Amino acid sequence: MLVTSVQFIGIFVIMATTGGGLHIILPHFPDTPYAAHTSVIQFSSSQVSSMTWPNVTACTDNSSMLCAPINIETITFAGADDPPPPDVIGNIPRLKCCCASMTGIQAKYKDPQSPDKVAAHIMVTKGVAEAIPDSVTSRIDTWITMHTLDPAGITVTGNNGTATFNIVFKAGAQFRILNDFPPTTPSHFLAYYLMGIGSSQCTAVPSSGGPCAPSASGCLVSKSVNNKVTPKTTRVAGVAARPKPRATIESVDLDCSNSHWP
Repeated sequence: MLVTSVQFIGIFVIMATTGGGLHIILPHFPDTPYAAHTSVIQFSSSQVSSMTWPNVTACTDNSSMLCAPINIETITFAGADDPPPPDVIGNIPRLKCCCASMTGIQAKYKDPQSPDKVAAHIMVTKGVAEAIPDSVTSRIDTWITMHTLDPAGITVTGNNGTATFNIVFKAGAQFRILNDFPPTTPSHFLAYYLMGIGSSQCTAVPSSGGPCAPSASGCLVSKSVNNKVTPKTTRVAGVAARPKPRATIESVDLDCSNSHWP
């Protein structure tokens, strides 16, 4: 059985769906201090058999990798043989813990059908979902591992409401979906509260002082080349899971971790 893994880096809200599966929100923040971020699928051309995704270019931080831009698409995966993930395995910051007054997420972020939507929506119906702390920073990433017997691999499809396009990854590929924030913005975890209902006064971020202790520290962004790590495979529930990739990625602290609603 072949293993394909996807690493999510940055501001993502992970939600479990009824009956299993995950709805992952990738927000954008126009007219805020967080407006300048970009969102992409980052991958190596050697791990792709075909693609129709528009405006794919060399990544600015690593020209050996390609970046496919993400705006407000609905993104789905096809080709995995796994059951639906019931939720994320591991310790991921939960917005309801950090902000008790937050009662929900605004429709323009949460609803893929909202006419005012300002988020991409990633639907994961099959795979193993893990919350994995970065080995260098305290950032927590979400990894989705998909197993397949089909040598055609995994197809990632985007739909922006007017067009459908895709990237076909070879079986065993490793790629990332990430967003990048300029280092001069406020603590990036606070961007989650812009999405919420009843969260305008919340300031707590995850820290070493407790699961949601307030912290004034900002989000430090640095570039690291993970080329000294020998790819290895871990096991979840007795099955092979996410090999560690070699690539240049954005490294940020825990304030920029993925989060979970509620």
